[in-house]
Parts: sequence; structure tokens; C-alpha cells
Amino acid sequence: MKNPFKYGELSTGENFCNRKQEIKRLQSAFRDGQSIVIISPRRWGKSSLVNRSVDTFKGKLICIQIDCFGISSSREFYAAFLRATLPQTNSKLQQVVDTVTKSLKSLMPYVKYGVSENDEIQISLDLPNKKYDVEDILELPQRIAVDRKARLVFCIDEFQKIAEWSDGKMVLEKLRSYWQNHNQVSYCLYGSKRHLMSTLFAHSSQPFYRFGEILFLNKIEASEWTSFLVKEFEQTEKIISEETASRLAKLVDSHSYFVQYLARICWNNSDKKITDEILDNSFNELLNDHLSLFQNQTRSLTKYQVNYLKAVSAGEMQLTSQRVLNQFDLGSPGNIKRNQDVFEDLEILDYASGTPGFCDPYFEPLFKRIFKITTN
Repeated sequence: MKNPFKYGELSTGENFCNRKQEIKRLQSAFRDGQSIVIISPRRWGKSSLVNRSVDTFKGKLICIQIDCFGISSSREFYAAFLRATLPQTNSKLQQVVDTVTKSLKSLMPYVKYGVSENDEIQISLDLPNKKYDVEDILELPQRIAVDRKARLVFCIDEFQKIAEWSDGKMVLEKLRSYWQNHNQVSYCLYGSKRHLMSTLFAHSSQPFYRFGEILFLNKIEASEWTSFLVKEFEQTEKIISEETASRLAKLVDSHSYFVQYLARICWNNSDKKITDEILDNSFNELLNDHLSLFQNQTRSLTKYQVNYLKAVSAGEMQLTSQRVLNQFDLGSPGNIKRNQDVFEDLEILDYASGTPGFCDPYFEPLFKRIFKITTN
């Protein structure tokens, strides 16, 4: 029998846990043509949530998806924009040809298309290095939606990466100027660096200020994970008690990716029943799996940054108090803000709750183990 738990890929079908309220909000936005922004740390299931919400429309919605991770310039972005839009909105090669001829006249010399051996439409682009008018590219989703009399959703993952490009702010201004006039397209923009995404959409100086509805994605409740885990194990003829399932979720702080990760190890390590001993051994296996990554994350940290993490791991909340500054040798109060920015950028700590919390559940236990930290 197959292991029902999967990580590192989109969760679908029975492998998808809860998110009923979030799905309802996304469905409403997509149906009404409302753009929406999803903000949460990485690997909390944003892409799975979007796909699940789109799937409920059963083909009545055209969905286009691109990922800005790995894209480092506006030229690459516009090329990715076209490569995603043309095949995902046209099921036949002739439709692609018609779309290019009708809506991309200025770019026709740079667009090539064909069909693979598997009958998949292939698009290749060779956009010029010189300046070119991007109006046809950015207007394409709206034109297609109007022509087809269809609702279209354009999803962009790691959207905050655009701000890092040398011409990032200019690109964002251009995107906003076109997209705000598209009444047949919902833009679903999401990213993993919560502090950067929040700045892009909540600060009045930014081009995307108040662009759309903002959804801050919270963790799935431990009680929901408990029910999910009990059911999934049971369906594969294995048993986990509600108490052990609840403990499993809490060990990894209800982090979607790591709940699936740890559950998968437990399933592999058990014959019929997941005991507490199996859970503890499986959690240690998870920690060992991430030891090399942890070492890479901490190798270049300064003395003050390591001390900062020691204070957080020891349960200290008032990091700027004189007692904590002295006890943990944190340097000046100015160091606290600088280190906060560093840890947010490295995605080691998250400050959304107002106090520092570790982004990944393997980090704190490994840090305590290696640096011999005790909790107050």
C-alpha cells in the first residue's frame, strides 16, 4: 500500500487538509474578478490552496500560473509571462497562431511555436535586448478573457522578487498601470517573504498599495491536523491515536510541509501502529535530514547573531531589555533591529505575531542541541 503523505509537491484530493474558509475567500475573489494577495511563510501551502480553489470551478475558469523564483530581470519576466499565457489559454496550435497574430503584432518576429511529440504546444521566445513596448504582453490576459467571454485568473508566485530587480519599481509601476484596468482578470499574487510582501501591498509609497484583497495565511489548526492524520493512517490500514497525532502536529508547529514530512517518515517506520517511540525516532530522523541545511544557515552568522538566537531559543521576549542585552551579550540595542532584519531576510525567524518565532520547526531543536540551550 502506498504512503499517503507527500511533501515538496502540490497537495491535491484527499492529501489536502482543511483551508475551507480560505478556499471560500479565493473562490469568491476569482468569481467576482477581484484581485487577491496571499501572504505567508514558505511551504505553508499557498500554491496548493490556489490550485484547490481553481479546481472547484471545473474548467469554467482559465488559470495561468508563473513563478518568479529564479527570474532575475524584467526581460525574463515578460518572456515567462508569454510562455505561460499562450499555451495555458490555447488548446490548439492554430489558436496560438491566431492569438499572436491578433494581439501580439509588435512581437510576432520574436515568437516561435510548434507541437512536441506528445502533442504539447511549445512556445519559444527571443525578446530583443533593446527596449520594446510591453503593452501587448501585459494586456494579453484581458484581451483573451474578453474574446473568450471567460473569467481568467493570473497567479504569480514569489511576486516580491520583482522588487529586487534593478528596474523592479519601474516594472511594478507598469504592471499596476495596466492590471488595475482589467475587469475580466483576477490577479492572485503570493509570496513567502512576509515582511517584503506586506511592504509591497500595505505601504502607501509602493505601486501595489491597496491593489487587492489581502489574505494572511495562518497555520492549519492542530485539531484539524489531528483529524486528518488519523483518517489518512486509517485509510492505509495503520493506526495512530488522536493523542499521538496531535503530538505529531505540535512537534512541527503545525507547519504544513513538515506535518506531511514527519507523517510520511512515521508511516514508513511503522507496521500497524504509530507509537510515541516511533514518533520520537521519526522526528529525530527529520532533524538529521535537515542537519546539513541547518549548518549552512548558521555557518556565516556573527557572534551577536548567534547570541540573539540563543536568547530567542531560551524563551526571552524582551530582547532590548538591559538584562537580556547583558546576559546574552547582544551588543547595543541597535543590533537588535539589524539582526531582526537579517533573520527575516534569511527566513530563519518570523515576526508576524509581534515576537520572534522560528520559520522552520527543525531549526530550534537543532540549535538547542548543538548550542546546548536550556529553556527558562
